[in-house]
Amino acid sequence: MQLGTMRRLTRLATADGFLCIAAMDHPENYVALFDKDISRVPYETVVGSKMELATELARHASGLLLDPVWSLGQAIAGQILPGTVGLIAPIEKLSYTSAGFGAETALRPKWTVEKIAKIGADGVKLYLAYRPELTRVAAAQRGLVTDLVGTCRALQLPLVVEPIWYPLPGEDPTEPAVRRQRATGIVAAAAEFGGLGVDVLKMQFPGSVESEAERADAATAARELDAGVSVPWVLLSEGAGFDDFAVQMEIVARAGASGYIAGRAVWAGAVGDLPEAERRSGLARAGERLDTLTAIVRAHGRPWHEAAAVTGATTTFTPDWYEAFAE
Repeated sequence: MQLGTMRRLTRLATADGFLCIAAMDHPENYVALFDKDISRVPYETVVGSKMELATELARHASGLLLDPVWSLGQAIAGQILPGTVGLIAPIEKLSYTSAGFGAETALRPKWTVEKIAKIGADGVKLYLAYRPELTRVAAAQRGLVTDLVGTCRALQLPLVVEPIWYPLPGEDPTEPAVRRQRATGIVAAAAEFGGLGVDVLKMQFPGSVESEAERADAATAARELDAGVSVPWVLLSEGAGFDDFAVQMEIVARAGASGYIAGRAVWAGAVGDLPEAERRSGLARAGERLDTLTAIVRAHGRPWHEAAAVTGATTTFTPDWYEAFAE
């Protein structure tokens, strides 16, 4: 692994090597927590909320995932991020509607890997709504990831890829056959994108925790996912309630996951048009939830450098190693 990439992943992790990252890069769906008519929510309101949230989460997380519109530059300029907390920036532009986000993959205009590196971020994140059955779309998505891998490697900036399985028209995600298809698709996507050279995979939970049998099936799928990749992977919360997400976290940590990148499962109840006392209680609870998740990861997970097979290699450096570095 490249030295710059190693250093940045180290900054994103806890001292013992776990990626415990709070996600608050949510775009218009965050704004909608204040008013379903997002046009009525002042820009300053969203920035203020995200700065308040970032201040609290930075006390508990090893890194933050911040968006470029309402939080990233503002958190740096306001010195809200301590030097001990890593920073990931998303590069995608999500297509938001009242029904949710569209499946189109698009990069945010005029927001590049080079700019993310210049601003001092420690990683780039790409979200992909991915179904390999859509062969033309899927091929373009794999090509995009391959291009980003090359650009990020040139800058020694870690690339985090988030391939999201979603139901196609006619598929009912509550049906057992579709649930099994989803779990299989998640495992396959991890192997596929891990093989393209990404540095970290941000993965959905490959199953359900509604029953003991479903938890066992999910644990099996998580072990299959881990066996199929040679890069660190973390769990995303994907709208789960916190209690369910904590159960999911233990299952995937036992399977080899190196942490989490969690959003609303952590800070739900701390954002929106809320009474001050309720909002502050929600903020304190968000910090406690991060501490709980980190304890689970530490008890059962695998540090990122072990997952990436990074070992002590100081003795392999020659006295003039730096002369050829990054050339």
